[in-house]
Amino acid sequence: MKPIYILVTILCTLTLHAQNPMSVKFNKVTQDELNMTVYAKDTTAHAVILEEYGENYFDVINERIFLVKHFYAKIKILDKQGITEANINIPFYRGKKSFEVIKNVKAITHNPGEKNELATNQVFKVDINRFYGEERFTFPNVKVGSVLEYQYTLESPFIFNFEGWDFQSDIPKVYSEFNAKIPANYRYNRTLKGFQNLDVNKATVKKKCFKIPGMIGRADCELLKYAMRDIPAFKEESYMLSKNNYLSKIAFELSEFIRFDGGKDVYTKTWKAIDKEMRKDKDIGAQVRKKSFFKNQLPDEVLNEKSSLKKAKGVYEFIKNHYAWNGEYGLFDDANVRQAFQEKVGNVSEINLSLVNSLLAADIKTETVMLSTRAKGLPTQKHPVMSDFNYLIAKITIGKETFLLDATEKELSFGLLPTRALNYNGRAMDFKNPSYWYPISPFPENRQNTMVTLTVQEDGTAKGKLSQTNTGYLAYQKRAEFSEQGTEAYLNDLEDNFTYLEISDYEVDELLNVEKPIKEVFTLEFDEDGFSANETFLDPFFMKVFSKNPFTLEQREYPVDFAFSRIYTTRFLASIPSNYEYVNVPENQTFTLAGGKAVCGMKTIQQGGQLNLSFKLILNNYYFEPSEYQELKEFFSKLSILQKNTRIAIKKKL
Repeated sequence: MKPIYILVTILCTLTLHAQNPMSVKFNKVTQDELNMTVYAKDTTAHAVILEEYGENYFDVINERIFLVKHFYAKIKILDKQGITEANINIPFYRGKKSFEVIKNVKAITHNPGEKNELATNQVFKVDINRFYGEERFTFPNVKVGSVLEYQYTLESPFIFNFEGWDFQSDIPKVYSEFNAKIPANYRYNRTLKGFQNLDVNKATVKKKCFKIPGMIGRADCELLKYAMRDIPAFKEESYMLSKNNYLSKIAFELSEFIRFDGGKDVYTKTWKAIDKEMRKDKDIGAQVRKKSFFKNQLPDEVLNEKSSLKKAKGVYEFIKNHYAWNGEYGLFDDANVRQAFQEKVGNVSEINLSLVNSLLAADIKTETVMLSTRAKGLPTQKHPVMSDFNYLIAKITIGKETFLLDATEKELSFGLLPTRALNYNGRAMDFKNPSYWYPISPFPENRQNTMVTLTVQEDGTAKGKLSQTNTGYLAYQKRAEFSEQGTEAYLNDLEDNFTYLEISDYEVDELLNVEKPIKEVFTLEFDEDGFSANETFLDPFFMKVFSKNPFTLEQREYPVDFAFSRIYTTRFLASIPSNYEYVNVPENQTFTLAGGKAVCGMKTIQQGGQLNLSFKLILNNYYFEPSEYQELKEFFSKLSILQKNTRIAIKKKL
């Protein structure tokens, strides 16, 4: 089942528009705010936003329409961990010819009996990438108990950057208010996202409030005021999609612009209109018309392959091995597949569009799929929002089988997408027929099989072997771990986690052959200190899965998403000599979740000195609703306890 985030349509009621309080708030801190030591509604909070205001409006600056954003915030620091809130980053965007400007940055640190103002030379401008930068500063003289205030103005020539307001963040807020004045020429779709409700939702119309010099007449304006009180901190936890799907915010999307000459520019378009534009788009549609070039690059043995599936795999391997990914996504960003191919370096779009071209050149039915990565958020499906997309893959059809392909990483096997791309739905297009939504389903066969054999000798020494085989995404993750760490660091990390244990020999098979499972074999030697005349404990779970419960929140309002289903098995075979005996044998256990969405079981059989323990964890589902969270939390608590407490005790016979 796909995840759903709450979309609540905002109902506007006509009322008088109150004056925005930002201009009179700055440099006014009460004694109660200085004396505050804890936030009663969240006693675990390290800091809290006492007040926060935003005001957005349109203005004519140097004969051009600008979007102007004023911002003000007051923050209370409650403990040492909260001092990190004193580091402020203000983002700005720059295009090819225009850029945003941040002005009038002011900041004050309030402590009992003193104030410290931010100096102009303490604000630094930092480049993030070609399109984004930040102005950064740190409040001076910040202590536990400080009250911080800051404000700034941003002037933007990009009317698309009227995107709304984030009410929720990673620290709680006592009050957050957003005001806007929008000329009637600009028409926006607006949506309240997240799980919090508005405390203030007001709108009115101001007549003839906006004029452009040289144009006849004035436009009316819509005056908006939205506010929330007592907003809890958004607490991130493991196994979730982007928090952008769930944060409480008011989102604006430009629908249409009525020009002062009476014309109309429509921005909320149909997919039919988008499909027509995409055929001519220089970064996507035009880049897919290069198959003649790529046909000349493909090896003859690939093009002459009779089997369509083998041919597609050959094309995929050729492109994947040819390119080095530069780490960028590059959708709608001056893609040039011919140049990228010649330089053997490209972004995601260039690499995967090269793959699309090459597959088409090999007469494989291929479509381009645009999607949004897990980190960016779920794309809007009710109408096209092109800014939602930031990634591109290939989709091929051979007979009745369909494969989704991404050639950016060497560790990816045919049909396996990187985890970042597993975001439920993408928009498939062949630039001839109408585009359509296509489900992004993870590779289903993901297993980790572990076998441990341990033999205890009569003198109390012990040796053993551990073999582990990974398939699917678990193999992909293992290979990525090797690529990042290297073998020596990988083994050192493992030994650091093993008590009384040394890895005396290690073998790995099929590390580079990503189309096959990766198999590791560890030869284990136990330190003499690990065995004693008294009881010795054997741990059958040398390599634990989910060693700690990843779910610790009292309540989780957003879904749990593991990205893919998976199966873990462990078989532990112990052999002890006749002068030893087992003190205990673990009891059999089985527990399930939500009618079989997850199953965990352990079974032990002992005959004389031979002991056989088998364990299996099956996550049949990778998506769980918030209503299932408590049951899921309990399931993983039992799993953690099972692995931690399962110890097999042996001792010498008297």
